[in-house]
Amino acid sequence: MPLIYNGLDFETELMAHWAAFFDLAGWDWDRGISAIGNWKPDFRVCFPCGHSECSGSHTLLVAVLPVSNIEDVKGHPALHHIYRVEDSCGRWLADAGALFGNTPAATLWQMSHGSGGGLESVHNWVNNANQLWHDATSKT
Repeated sequence: MPLIYNGLDFETELMAHWAAFFDLAGWDWDRGISAIGNWKPDFRVCFPCGHSECSGSHTLLVAVLPVSNIEDVKGHPALHHIYRVEDSCGRWLADAGALFGNTPAATLWQMSHGSGGGLESVHNWVNNANQLWHDATSKT
């Protein structure tokens, strides 16, 4: 069911919830991302990173899916974009593709961070993610 959040129309209530969450977490976000192969991301998000070996922030292209368990959608094209997302000309678009489900616990991506990297989730980057999610769902 479509929903309006902050004057913007969203295709689903879940997408509006995530937009509100991004605002509350202080993450920059936008929509209208071009398709990458067989996948069209729902959001581009950028969040701060204070690690000395990172550029000051990380960027993800996010697919929002109505799932409670990311294991149920492990074959999704977003998860094929690990450590870098490029366009068809090889230009950098984001640090990774990500899946965001029904809650912050149902999130997953794989990106470089510092001198390493690996599997990440919203809880790794937002200390009070559950409270912000509650607040976000109250705003939409």
